[in-house]
Amino acid sequence: MNLPFAGDGQKEPFGADGITGLAAQATLRKLEACVRDIAYGQDMEHEPTADQKLDRVRELRNEWSGSPRHRPPAGVPSQEEYWDTKAVAVIRRITQAVRDVLEEVTNVSGQSITVLGSNGSLAERTEAFRARVRAGLPVVSLCTSGCMRRWLATGDSAAASLSILTYIPGRPLYAATVTAHTALLSDCSGSWRLTLADGWQAMTGEPLVADPAPGYIVLPSSLEHLAPGLRRYYAEPIFAHDTSSAIARAVLGGAVPVAVHFTGHVLESAILPVAIGHGMIVRFQSSGELLEKPWAASKYMYKAVTGEIPFEEGLVIARDLWAARRVSHVLTRETALLELTDPLDAFTEDELDAEVDLDDILFGYEKEDN
Repeated sequence: MNLPFAGDGQKEPFGADGITGLAAQATLRKLEACVRDIAYGQDMEHEPTADQKLDRVRELRNEWSGSPRHRPPAGVPSQEEYWDTKAVAVIRRITQAVRDVLEEVTNVSGQSITVLGSNGSLAERTEAFRARVRAGLPVVSLCTSGCMRRWLATGDSAAASLSILTYIPGRPLYAATVTAHTALLSDCSGSWRLTLADGWQAMTGEPLVADPAPGYIVLPSSLEHLAPGLRRYYAEPIFAHDTSSAIARAVLGGAVPVAVHFTGHVLESAILPVAIGHGMIVRFQSSGELLEKPWAASKYMYKAVTGEIPFEEGLVIARDLWAARRVSHVLTRETALLELTDPLDAFTEDELDAEVDLDDILFGYEKEDN
């Protein structure tokens, strides 16, 4: 599968776009291989290495026959340990696959690329990423959002995704969001979509669906307690365990007009620049600040990654400013209503209907601006 980016990685080194494209391609293929392993058993198209063969022989031996009191856990504890270990192993496989493919190519910096993903805590990997950026060294970060174990156990494509951030000295920060079925890439100059079935496709920078489907919204599962109130405004709220994968599928690849993305860390939020690169805008829930252009998103992510500014939680990703402001207003109001604990403060039905007057929601911000 040929990359649609400048360079060949040999005589003509890749820039940040080509490096991110290779990383995303390797990640998508490895995710697909993991799904195949679970459904059909280990992929036997490739001959096992010597170490893998030795591991299989060792697994046949009962290492605990001499000390039965120190046997590993059995039953449910053993199953819990198995799936936790398997989830960690998937990340390691993906990270190693990206390292292998990037070792075979050159980049415009002329230096080898460090791939961060499977070793250390999130805080340690963040510090390592910042140190390399400050030193002018190329680096790629792979970070999981959602729950990899849930994805492995249920096959739910909205359970987990991976964020890829690439820094090549002298180039804008490049980002990619990889789900179980697709990879979305973006920087200041263009946006791309990759599926294993259709290959690489260039995006125009505008939403693919001109007319959004009204009544739909993507929200994090942590807001599901607001569902009864939210349905007065959005008939079909979609609550996702991993909003990055849900946004990639339903907003960027579908007709859902708006989404709310809660995140705790910048390395997990490649969906921010990716969404803007695909024609969306981002509004910060707390400050109301807007990011509308790819270069603004790249600059913001760079400053957050290097620690120059804090990374804000609560991102509203929408097709237009009205949709972004409306959901922010609705969430603020519904959250405030739930915090009313004194019965005397509660709203009557008539008062509640008056409070949700759509004229205020649709035009209130224009009145404030004027």
